[in-house]
Amino acid sequence: MAKDKSEKEIKQENKQEKKQEKKNRYKKDEKKEKKKRLKTENKHVEKKTVPMEYTFSHTVEETRVDAPVSKDVISAKTKTAVLILLGCLLSVIIATGWNYIAPDKLINSIRKGLSANYGEDFPTPISGTKISSGNFQYENGYLTYVSDTSLICLNKTAGKVVDRPISFLQPALEISGDQLLTYNINGNGFQVDSVGETKTRNELENPIIQGDIAGNGVYGFITTAEGYLSKLTVFDSSNKQKFAYYFSEYYATSMTINQSGTQAAVATVSSSDGDFKSVIYVLDFTKEEPIATIDVGKTLIYRCEFMDNGSIAAIGDNQALMIQSNYTDIDKYNYDGLTLTSYAFDRTQGGVIALSPSTDGGNCHLVYLNKNGTLEKITDTQYRILDLDLYGGKLAALCDGGFTAFYTTRGEEAGIAESGLDAQGITMYGENSIYVLGISEIREVSAG
Repeated sequence: MAKDKSEKEIKQENKQEKKQEKKNRYKKDEKKEKKKRLKTENKHVEKKTVPMEYTFSHTVEETRVDAPVSKDVISAKTKTAVLILLGCLLSVIIATGWNYIAPDKLINSIRKGLSANYGEDFPTPISGTKISSGNFQYENGYLTYVSDTSLICLNKTAGKVVDRPISFLQPALEISGDQLLTYNINGNGFQVDSVGETKTRNELENPIIQGDIAGNGVYGFITTAEGYLSKLTVFDSSNKQKFAYYFSEYYATSMTINQSGTQAAVATVSSSDGDFKSVIYVLDFTKEEPIATIDVGKTLIYRCEFMDNGSIAAIGDNQALMIQSNYTDIDKYNYDGLTLTSYAFDRTQGGVIALSPSTDGGNCHLVYLNKNGTLEKITDTQYRILDLDLYGGKLAALCDGGFTAFYTTRGEEAGIAESGLDAQGITMYGENSIYVLGISEIREVSAG
């Protein structure tokens, strides 16, 4: 028989039940809260996953060599460049003064600040007191001349890219590409330059008659020689002698080196019993003896020049010649008593000469010497021609009276340009444009 519980016991049991119920409810709530928290955390992880993976991938792409630069990086570089430019601009303004910031003067100041060789444009004063027209040439993008005091190269704005002292009594200039050879006629001194530097400055044992230089830096001279009539000496681009030839029967009058720097042609003259004759020697620098000797008869050769196809042009006192590269085919143009007043060469084309029938040098004929062998008169003029030049398919003739006439190589008139009454010489830098050597300045003009 069950024992009846006292009131006290009943109360105690009720208290325990309530306590247990509360405890169970707390556990239930705790589980619910934990579940809720877990769910929330999972949501946060999902939101972070995509950006984290994207960020990692993006970082890898940026470190690859071939990855494109982001817009942010370009923008930063642009800002840096702009800041540098503004800094340069500010420096120019401070250096030149605030009264020089008019738009035209400001632009000019910026150009000068960014380019040390930016000039004042043509006309520009000459350096020195005397320049021969033969020492005034346009080649390789620069106008180069030698005066009695300086070797000068000017760019298109008349800025000096080369300004080096010269101390030769009779300076002469030869140019091939970016190679410049300056020497003292009847003296011993010479120097070899490029736009960047003076490569050598030296002296020869004997007086120089003429020199020439190839585009690869090989250069040479014909000189007098003790015990011989003349001597050819050739140097490589490192200024070491690579070839020499002595002339015992003929005096050398002119020489030329081909563009590869492997051969030279030397014009010579000999006199016997009051008569004379000329011979052109062709010399290969790997051989002891001439590979050709060309008898040109009773002609004193003033100048010879290798063409780029291997032909040799020669200008004499009574005829002009174009010797083909086989050294046997020779085309001649006889002057027939006319007087040579001027001549010019272009290795890519040939040459041009001016011949006058009158004692004052007027009414000149123009004769074009094609490097491939056609030598013919292309036009008669009424002018006294003082200087000539070739460029492209055109030629320019500086005429007495202060103007320059332009022609095609077929003799067609191609325009007139005012060159000034003080014009001493010209050199072409375009088919219709020339630089003019005046008494005290250099100008640029174009055919109208």
